Amino acid sequence: MAEIVAIDKGSVHRICSGQVVLSLAVAVKELVENAIDAGATSVDVKLKDSGLERIEVTDNGEGIAPNNYERLTMKHYTSKLTDFSDLTSVATFGFRGEALSSLCALATLTVQTCHGDEQHGTEVTYNHNGGIESKGVCAHKRGTTVRLDGLFAGWPVRHREMKRNLKKEFGKMVQLLQAYCLVRPDVRIACVNVSPKGSKAKVLSSPGRNDLKSVITVLFGGKQLQALSPYAAADAATDADAATDAAGAAGSGAGASADGEGGAAAAAA
Repeated sequence: MAEIVAIDKGSVHRICSGQVVLSLAVAVKELVENAIDAGATSVDVKLKDSGLERIEVTDNGEGIAPNNYERLTMKHYTSKLTDFSDLTSVATFGFRGEALSSLCALATLTVQTCHGDEQHGTEVTYNHNGGIESKGVCAHKRGTTVRLDGLFAGWPVRHREMKRNLKKEFGKMVQLLQAYCLVRPDVRIACVNVSPKGSKAKVLSSPGRNDLKSVITVLFGGKQLQALSPYAAADAATDADAATDAAGAAGSGAGASADGEGGAAAAAA
């Protein structure tokens, strides 16, 4: 048996990152969740070549404060909680502090952000270990843009699989965005895809008016909306009570049946 030795930190980071972000859909999911958690009411997703070349997510949230630039991509650094007990009160999509750190290992990550009353934006590019590679001034309105170039480019097998199944991966990503449009009808979520030749195609766009019916109509069509029935909380409570009564009746019936079987056995004896 070969000697047991520790895996170097760089390899551990790459291996673990590949377990956090498994696909195009997961990469987009993490960025959209970060945007919504930052208080955004508008989120724009822009893909180049269905995400194979670039993924870009822009929001109008609160932006990133300069003192958080270095911590932004550090593993298990988060503003959502401080210890395990905080899990009982977490009200955000993300809280583990793994997403951006993992994405650094899997792509070239660049962040453009403008926080609070800052007069200009800042562009920060990170290396694959999550360290700051470059930083400079840029034009950017309040909010944040996160850009991923070459997702899985340094992972030959995964990149090849993503390229081979790109249509399927893109479809899963669209379904995920549709789900977030339904979960957060108060947030406008839009997605466009730019082909390798430069043509731009609208993928989806939700109105963001906090009206679930309008979201369903925009995403799936009016006929789909007409085929649905309202389901209120009171209906859910009624269904739960009915299910409890049915379970109780079934239990009583089972007990009576058992008694009957016992009586039959005694008579036979």
